Amino acid sequence: MTIETIHADEMNDLAGRIEGLSWAVLHITAALEIKELIDGPHLSKMWRQALSKGNEQSLMRQSARDYLAKLADLLDEAREYRQSLAKTD
Repeated sequence: MTIETIHADEMNDLAGRIEGLSWAVLHITAALEIKELIDGPHLSKMWRQALSKGNEQSLMRQSARDYLAKLADLLDEAREYRQSLAKTD
């Protein structure tokens, strides 16, 4: 094993953990939205705006902004899908 391999393995592990937590958050959020315990559209809007304040333009901050926006999009898409299913019933 080389240092680059170890580093790549650690990065893959970290990326997998982030992805897993993201899916957990989305599923919990959708479940709460279905039960009308949270306002999903408002939460999506808040996620999109969360890191837009401030002047920090670091790569990490931009990545966080992009990922929160992606999660907001996925939450909105899940809501639209559920609504389309409800219309066909």
